[in-house]
Amino acid sequence: MTILAPFVLKEKLTPVKVGCIITAMIGLFLVVNIGGSNTSNSYNHAVGIPYGLLAATLYASVVLMNKFIKNLSGFETTLVQLMIAVLVLLPYILIKDSMNFSGLNSSSIICILLLGIIHTGIAYYLYFTSIKELKGQTIAVLSYIDPISAVIIAAIFLGESMNFIQMIGGVLILGSTFLSKRMETKVQGLKETT
Repeated sequence: MTILAPFVLKEKLTPVKVGCIITAMIGLFLVVNIGGSNTSNSYNHAVGIPYGLLAATLYASVVLMNKFIKNLSGFETTLVQLMIAVLVLLPYILIKDSMNFSGLNSSSIICILLLGIIHTGIAYYLYFTSIKELKGQTIAVLSYIDPISAVIIAAIFLGESMNFIQMIGGVLILGSTFLSKRMETKVQGLKETT
């Protein structure tokens, strides 16, 4: 997203923004602990990294599409994006697993509805409404908050361990996000005063 934003969205790529993105990427590398010595978990990075790169490509395409969608409300944009997601994921689901609904009970349906309405529908509505107001590079930097929040939530609620290296990675991610947003606010303030 950061690489494409200057060309596609005509956004200026500043050295501070590049530094923040590189710092956030280093932090992300530390958070996912690719070279870590945690033997209790057997991660398959050869599969995970390509999936991650594919997800990043699709994420960048979502951000870019939303920058060019005009005359649609946040709700309409959310519906369009969710329908596209269904179309993209449906072939994978049909190939990978057979769809079996026999194990669904009332509590499962309630959980699915909560997940779909609150954690997907409302969250995406807020996201797609705000995405039109933010710069593409800002969205890219803010996206690094996802992995660190996942690690923190897993440590708090699931009892998973978070080592010192991951904490440093989290500080790098959050610090670069803060600095990027702070510099953008300063630049915007200077433009308004002139």
